[in-house]
Amino acid sequence: MADESGPEWLAVVCAHLEEIRADLRGGPGGDAGPVERVLSAVRDGSDPGAALTALHAVLQAGGDPLGLDGYGGPPGGLRGLPGLRVEGINAPHAEWVYLCPTGRCPRHAWPAVAAPQPRCAISGTELRLERL
Repeated sequence: MADESGPEWLAVVCAHLEEIRADLRGGPGGDAGPVERVLSAVRDGSDPGAALTALHAVLQAGGDPLGLDGYGGPPGGLRGLPGLRVEGINAPHAEWVYLCPTGRCPRHAWPAVAAPQPRCAISGTELRLERL
């Protein structure tokens, strides 16, 4: 796994946790152990890199050639554009976004009217609201 995949894959796990669990339970192994090991590593404060790589490989072995990359990343679709800036625009930041509570992954969600504050599927804590 490339170093840059770790945070991206962690965001995928957070955004698609229940879907990944269901896919693992329906796969050849029949259990969600690989994703639970990722969650355990993160909750313990350990580096989840090895567990993420193993989860990716299990998903691929189960018939999904894209593994974690096949889940399309976090909702909102701006992955791959980190740090995007438009030259010549110096207006004050006015947009709000919910971000990973620990800053360990690029998970994000846009605020919606009358919607509850989103939570991290890994830690259970609310995503932090930040002004862009």
